Amino acid sequence: KRQSRDYDVEWGYAFDVHLNAFYPLLVILHFIQLFFINHVILTDTFIGYLVGNTLWLVAVGYYIYVTFLGYSALPFLKNTVTLLYPFAPLILLYGLSLALGWNFTHALCSFYKYRV
Repeated sequence: KRQSRDYDVEWGYAFDVHLNAFYPLLVILHFIQLFFINHVILTDTFIGYLVGNTLWLVAVGYYIYVTFLGYSALPFLKNTVTLLYPFAPLILLYGLSLALGWNFTHALCSFYKYRV
């Protein structure tokens, strides 16, 4: 096979990076969160939305970071640090949700309850 100067990321690699990043998010939000959802997260207290929103922050942050690690391993991709830029709005949204008392998990549970 001849070498070309145009490098491209194969869809299989991109899908593998996505699955490697999505699995911890799935475990955090659909397994670990279940232990806390009824007795802690869905209560209308500061601790409830602190725990719920923190689990979302960790899960989405983990997805972003693992995606960054997957693509930064490729030597021909330049400036992969831009994949870390969503951390700034994510942390801003987290702080805003705590300041406003908005429980993201409770909002999603209500959405699914009345939607389905």
